[in-house]
Amino acid sequence: MARDGITKHQVQQVRNELIAQGRHPSVELVRSELGTGSNTTILKYLRELEVDEKGRLDNLSALSDELGQFVGHLAQRLQEEAMQRIQTTEERHNLVVAERQRQLDVLRQELMAISEHRDKLEHQHREALAQIEELKHARHQDALQLSSITAENRHLSGTIQDKDKHIQSLEEKHTHARQALEHYRESVKTQREQEQHRHDHQVQQLQAELRLSHQALSVKQQECTTLKAQTQQQSEELQHATQSVSKIEQQLLGIQNSQQQTEQKLYRKDTELNRLQKQHEDLQQQYAEAAAKVASLQEKEQTWLQEKAALSASLITQQQLWQTFSTVNAISTPPRYAKGEDVIVIDAEHALYDRIGRVERCVKKRDGSVKYSVSFDGETYTLPDRILRLA
Repeated sequence: MARDGITKHQVQQVRNELIAQGRHPSVELVRSELGTGSNTTILKYLRELEVDEKGRLDNLSALSDELGQFVGHLAQRLQEEAMQRIQTTEERHNLVVAERQRQLDVLRQELMAISEHRDKLEHQHREALAQIEELKHARHQDALQLSSITAENRHLSGTIQDKDKHIQSLEEKHTHARQALEHYRESVKTQREQEQHRHDHQVQQLQAELRLSHQALSVKQQECTTLKAQTQQQSEELQHATQSVSKIEQQLLGIQNSQQQTEQKLYRKDTELNRLQKQHEDLQQQYAEAAAKVASLQEKEQTWLQEKAALSASLITQQQLWQTFSTVNAISTPPRYAKGEDVIVIDAEHALYDRIGRVERCVKKRDGSVKYSVSFDGETYTLPDRILRLA
């Protein structure tokens, strides 16, 4: 490792990136990309990398200039076509990915709306179930109350029947008493007529018997009055019982109407519950279809990513081929500066920076690099072409 911390691998990575961009990997560019390192260390690593590549390209060094130009032109055409194809594919892929992303966003929004609607329906379903439970409880209470009223009605009906029997018995007693009274009157009348035709001497006895009869009649009349009062009281009791029965029948009718309304509400709630359950099943089916669409889009996106990776690998291969042909082309390229031309040193760190000299001769090395013998005021220096340009 060098003293300033850069490594050969870092220099190689930056060099390959510059070559892939079509730029010459000079010391200044490599140092600018790394942000650190001395020119000497970078130049050392660059020369080592060139020597390493030279070992792989020895079999190509004998190519003629015409063949090198043809190979370089071919490599450039390959790179341009590959870049154009990759750019077209990437644009198409970006459009497809954007469309898929838009569809995914729409599906996500629809899925969120469906989820919210499903949660709302589930909440309504739970409320409906709670209302149904409350209605069932109220219906049970109504059934218990109806059963109690029905039992009380049966009891009151039995009581009314007993009262009717009692009234009928009293009426029969009253009829018997009236018949006995009429019969007694008839018998008394007959007896008086018979006694009137009898002997006059029995008048006093008859009068006495008549008084006794009047007394007995008074007693019977009092008994009849008492029976009438009892009959009237029983009639009033019967009337009260009839009114009570009418009120109970009205209450029973109201309870039956309430029960019918409750049953109608239960039927409507059951219908609404069935509708909500069907909507819930439809929403679940829509959710499953949306999830299947999302999975299909994800698979298509994965396929596009794999195609892009394959195209990127192909581009890297073509770039490597272009690098190889560029190196061959550099070997077969003629010198940039001819003998007798004036050049200027552009390396700011070089001792001859910004001085103008004349090219004496050109030396091309086996690694493809070119160096020039340049005369500065009678002194000759050997300099690489990367730090020179025409004055």
